[in-house]
Amino acid sequence: MSASIANFPEAHIVGPTCRHTHTVIFLHGRGSNGRELAESLADVKILNSDTETLFSHFPSMRWVFPTARSSFSTAFQEEITEWFDIYSLADPSEREELQLDGLRRSIVYLRRLMEAELDRVSGYASKLILAGISQGQAVAVIFLLLQEYNVGGFMGFSGWTPLAKHLSNPMPIAPRLVEILQLEPGGVVLDGAVRVPNTPVLLGHGVDDAYVDVNLGLQTLYILCRAGYSVLWKTYEGAESNGHWLKEPEEFEDIARFIETFVERPAS
Repeated sequence: MSASIANFPEAHIVGPTCRHTHTVIFLHGRGSNGRELAESLADVKILNSDTETLFSHFPSMRWVFPTARSSFSTAFQEEITEWFDIYSLADPSEREELQLDGLRRSIVYLRRLMEAELDRVSGYASKLILAGISQGQAVAVIFLLLQEYNVGGFMGFSGWTPLAKHLSNPMPIAPRLVEILQLEPGGVVLDGAVRVPNTPVLLGHGVDDAYVDVNLGLQTLYILCRAGYSVLWKTYEGAESNGHWLKEPEEFEDIARFIETFVERPAS
């Protein structure tokens, strides 16, 4: 196990119940953990069924739920699980320097996790789906914009894009992120060439989200569209946690329909 993975808690896994074909890597929000997110997803039934969940609907999928490290939160003045420190969600660019170290560590960890999961699908990035909610989406979208892998799909919910003010001009985004975060280039294209993304994207956000304003979700939509991604944008109202959660069951069913567009379900 690499040092970068060893420094993070062990990921929670929901394994496939038939031959493994695809993997979802799903990042939790601030103050949560991988097991908690997995259990919350497992509680929701979809498709007017008393038993069907996202996990049972895609029996060939392996679900990986990483957990962020505990660190001191400047906003809450205590130790919590978070992918990076952030001063304000009302204005994520405020005291932006606080975010950089955690973002860098989380991106390096996600790289290593992605490499390990690639080995399980014979090296086909198209068989990996990257997802995140709230701060988990924030990390995942930065990883997506680095364009190291054309993953099979991307899903982001109730989140935002860190460093957004640096990503507004038309220059290639990936080299700019490498510079800001002081990352090793990895698989990032640094020579000015633009890699055309073919990863389909689903973004969902509550219009009544009390913690991450829907306009921050729209900002992510615009950034991804400018970068060349094809994005399905969905809004919801009345979700639990003051709009800062997945709307049940509608958003769960939208997730299922999105995944079905590029993942074939095994014949029953």
